[in-house]
Amino acid sequence: MAGMDGKHIAIQKPAHSATVYYNYKQSFSIVLLGLIDANYKFIYADIGCNGRVSDALETRALDVPKYKPLPGRQMPVPFVITADDAFPLKQYIMKPFPFKNQPAPDNIFNFRLSRARRVVENVFGLLACRFHILSYTILLQPEKVITVVSAIVCLHNFLISRN
Repeated sequence: MAGMDGKHIAIQKPAHSATVYYNYKQSFSIVLLGLIDANYKFIYADIGCNGRVSDALETRALDVPKYKPLPGRQMPVPFVITADDAFPLKQYIMKPFPFKNQPAPDNIFNFRLSRARRVVENVFGLLACRFHILSYTILLQPEKVITVVSAIVCLHNFLISRN
């Protein structure tokens, strides 16, 4: 199981790009889409998609492993990714039930899912605190921003494994 989230990395408007990098927040950005494990490490990072996070998910195939038994068990269980309601519902993505008139079991599921997602939210919070460049508009061309963000993801994983 992994948790998935995305972060818009603000960039300056590239020359001759029209609205290619323009997002719903009314700014220009690229997207960091990350899968995070329970140890606060990125196990997958897709960097550079323009537009919405869900677009990044739709246009890139996640290589989700086949069902597999847990250690000491016979029955195969699916690999799943926890996500928030910004992501599309897919067979391998667990997201919260809509918040309107929830029965108790749906409420309990949402609570437990949100607890599982805390790790993902903490990782993106750590990135912003550790690497302040992510809190500002990066004044580089998108290709260079992708390189910078890739290095940040690698450094994050390195620092997590050292602590």
